[in-house]
Amino acid sequence: MTTVEPVRARLDERILGAGTNSRFALLLLLLVTASGYMPMSVLSLLRLGGYADCVLAAGIDYSAYTLTAATRLTGQALAFLPCAARHAPPPPVWQILAGPAVVVAITAAVALLLPLWKQRRGRCIRLDRVPGGSEIAERVAELAAGRVAQVPELFLAPAATSRSAAVFGTNRRPRLLLNGGLVACRTIAPRTFDAVVLHELAHVANRDLTITYATVALWRTFIVLIVIPYLLWWSGLWALGIATGIGSTVAATFTHYLAVPVVIAVVMHLVRADVLRSRELYADLTAGRWGAPLEHVWAAPPAPPMPRTPAAPVEPGAPGAPSEPPTPAAERRRLHRLASVLLDQVRTHPRREIRRAALDDPAPLFTVSSPLMFLIGTSATLMNFHLLGHVEPRVADLSDWLGQGLAAIPAAVVAAATTAMLWRAVVRAAVLGRPAPSGVRAGLWLGLGLICGSLVNGQATGGTWLPGRVWVPALVVAVAVAVTCWTSQCARLAATSWPGRSLRRPLALCLISVWLILSAWFSWWNFYGAMYAGGFWYDPAGLRWSITNWFPGVGTARPDTTAVMAPVIAVLRYAAYRPLTPAAAVVAWVTPFALWAAGTVRRGPGRLRSPYATGSGHAVTDTVAPVTWPVPALRRALAPALAGAVIAAVGVAGIQAWLHTQHAAPGQRGGMYAFSYAIWSLWAIAAGALAAALIAAAPARFRLPAALVAAGTAAILGLGAATALISVDGCVQPLSVLNDSCAWRPAWRQLEAGNTFGLVAHSTLLLAPVIAVAATAVAALCRLAWSAIWAKARTPVPRPVAATARTRPGRRYATALPAAGVPCAALATAVVLMAGDAEAQFSTQARLVTAGAQAAFQRTAGLPVLPASQDMRRRQVIAWYRLGGRYLLDHALRVGKSVTALLDSGERHDRPEDTADLMARMRPLCQAMIDLASWEPVYFQVPDPVAQKSWHRFGEDIRKAGPACVQAVDRADVGAFRVSVIGLMAGSINAMSTSTMIELIIGDSADPVYKGEPAKPPQPRL
Repeated sequence: MTTVEPVRARLDERILGAGTNSRFALLLLLLVTASGYMPMSVLSLLRLGGYADCVLAAGIDYSAYTLTAATRLTGQALAFLPCAARHAPPPPVWQILAGPAVVVAITAAVALLLPLWKQRRGRCIRLDRVPGGSEIAERVAELAAGRVAQVPELFLAPAATSRSAAVFGTNRRPRLLLNGGLVACRTIAPRTFDAVVLHELAHVANRDLTITYATVALWRTFIVLIVIPYLLWWSGLWALGIATGIGSTVAATFTHYLAVPVVIAVVMHLVRADVLRSRELYADLTAGRWGAPLEHVWAAPPAPPMPRTPAAPVEPGAPGAPSEPPTPAAERRRLHRLASVLLDQVRTHPRREIRRAALDDPAPLFTVSSPLMFLIGTSATLMNFHLLGHVEPRVADLSDWLGQGLAAIPAAVVAAATTAMLWRAVVRAAVLGRPAPSGVRAGLWLGLGLICGSLVNGQATGGTWLPGRVWVPALVVAVAVAVTCWTSQCARLAATSWPGRSLRRPLALCLISVWLILSAWFSWWNFYGAMYAGGFWYDPAGLRWSITNWFPGVGTARPDTTAVMAPVIAVLRYAAYRPLTPAAAVVAWVTPFALWAAGTVRRGPGRLRSPYATGSGHAVTDTVAPVTWPVPALRRALAPALAGAVIAAVGVAGIQAWLHTQHAAPGQRGGMYAFSYAIWSLWAIAAGALAAALIAAAPARFRLPAALVAAGTAAILGLGAATALISVDGCVQPLSVLNDSCAWRPAWRQLEAGNTFGLVAHSTLLLAPVIAVAATAVAALCRLAWSAIWAKARTPVPRPVAATARTRPGRRYATALPAAGVPCAALATAVVLMAGDAEAQFSTQARLVTAGAQAAFQRTAGLPVLPASQDMRRRQVIAWYRLGGRYLLDHALRVGKSVTALLDSGERHDRPEDTADLMARMRPLCQAMIDLASWEPVYFQVPDPVAQKSWHRFGEDIRKAGPACVQAVDRADVGAFRVSVIGLMAGSINAMSTSTMIELIIGDSADPVYKGEPAKPPQPRL
């Protein structure tokens, strides 16, 4: 009796796509964006003259540009942006895009010429011109029949003696180059010939020729046109700067410029090598399905015999004896393995042992490679920085949505690459009944790559060597770990419970969600996170002032409440109001909700096939695949969510009762009283979401999705409860806060001032996933600690590898369908909030920077006075004087002299009719002084602190006395007119004092700055 061994099933390597195209796209975008940014950085340095003058006028030493200097520059944006637009106009758009356009055009030409170069005369000849070539061509055609759409053009390299071949060209016109050694072995080793040819034909079938050689052409073009000139330019400047004694800030900047292309080269080679190794394994597996005997080709060669000659024993300590004991064999093997691992990352072709093992089990194609995750993070950060460099010369035209669009590009490549890898690994584990990757290690390496890229390009260092706040990069790692864990958990949900045989739709849903989350993250990091890592933060007193003046009206709150509230609200405000933040925050928990509620536990997904099934391109499905990770009922997350919503509603009611005990008078219910009402309600909602997340995250299985669904559902229900309670404020007297009568007053109307209700809604959506992630981390750490404590005291219980479906579809849908309205309400809320913010977020920086906005920034962030040497201060004052300060001071002195002369003439003729005539003649002078004083808050501050105080007093005096003078003349009020004239004279004296101080600082009456007509400063709005 013959026993037939069961066929061991395995996962088809083609499931969910290969994922190599996303990595190729990562490389292509990285090189294209770098080819645009690097020439722009050189052009910006060549155009530094006018820009440097504007920076000097702002009171900044451009050779020591730090984050503090950036704060001072931002606080004077109304003057700096028009100044830079006039004296250092940004390059036209065609110049910004010229670098990528030229590189892409030359790349296209090189890609067309590469096949011609490979098939050049002297290297290879056409096979049909070789005696006996027709027989070889017939055999290749037989092997290609039914496998590839087009038989490649055949070439022969007679001088090559190895038994190998190479395919090149494009997907539309492939070429196959056969080495002479391979052709010679066709008769003596036909299996080797067939295997090698089928492997190359598999490349054609997999359609990876065009993008492979396009990447090669782009890389070579980038090196020749961009990298080499760029390195030569900055190396020369760096050497010149070191010789002339440049400051540490400029040295750090030059070092960043030099490090970027080097890191790009390393990343490019390693990622390309990884993709090419995967490409070879996919070709092997495709050829294996066609029946290619690759096991024979990749068999390990026999080890050569080692000669052994007997040697006489040597006594220890005798001459010739080793002075140290030899390295143990285990240590040698460990070093050999380490070297092999490092070399494997550099090779473009996998080792023979890996290829042979992959034919039996394609595990390398499903592995989440830690080095690759690191390289993806580094590439994405460099690409993100290069994209920002494209718009830096035209920062005045930048809007929030344009910045969001730039952030969405690196987010897309990271999402595509990481999601594909994690999903493939999780699905393989689900099908084969093995532990799935948690995503923690992948996230750690991805986060380290993001940090490395930020340090290399200098985005997170603030113009120095290291970040000002070294702990902020830990936040980057935490976000990366959260995203990868979220992706892995969503893949586990889909692999276990998604109905149907295909996982393409849940994969697409997860991919879009990851893209939204990373887009929001990159946008926040570009505009706030990187600056905070570099050391920037607002002045605490300024933050308290901004919170106090947020909600108009009269009302007070406890001082300690304001002090605690100010920094937290600042963080929430700048994070929650990014364009895609509401959508990203909602999909973070709606996506696992949808995957969880979509189906029931079923047999393992994916296509399984026998390793011996050949000759067919279709997979053989194994209907007895193991099923792991049974998904609990959705009520595990919804029950804590309902409890959290109740806690939130009770919390809001408790806050109303507490504020009601303050007995605020009807006229004292605005200001901080109303604002604290809204913010304390937000904390009550957050408390409910936190309680729901902690309860849901207590069990070990699917902890993160459960916490997200619970926190998100509790937050949106709590927001609805808070909205209802605030809208009926006044109907229940013990809970009355803002009103004494009962009526329906929508919460968004009662808290409309300062968009306070919008802040509560935005923050609620953002806090839900943040709280869920934090609760998951706490629950996981507590469980680890508990397991460590009781590990020795408990008896291990065997856990089943497979599990069957225990939940009925009807019961699952009965739970999910009534709760489906909550995600819909959350999505609708996000859409409404994004639509309400669209007008401001589509406005450019030139439109958003107003006098009020600039004054608020100066109040909250401060306008630091930077230390400078006497010579640098003189250069700064000269720049201020030349670019517009001289015009303002000359006109102020001229009008002041006219006022003095007019008053002197009026004193000589002190008659009533002369007084009326004097007032009439003074009116245009008063108006002229008002016009001059209006420049003081919007033009650059005088770089010298003492002169600035005098100039600022001039502005304050004229802004008070000027309008009073005009009004007194219009009303014929002689008393008020005389009082206003005193203020005008005080302002004139301050202007004269400022002019004298500036002359003393310049110290040279023959300086060219005094010659010619003074230049009027540009208008403060572009």
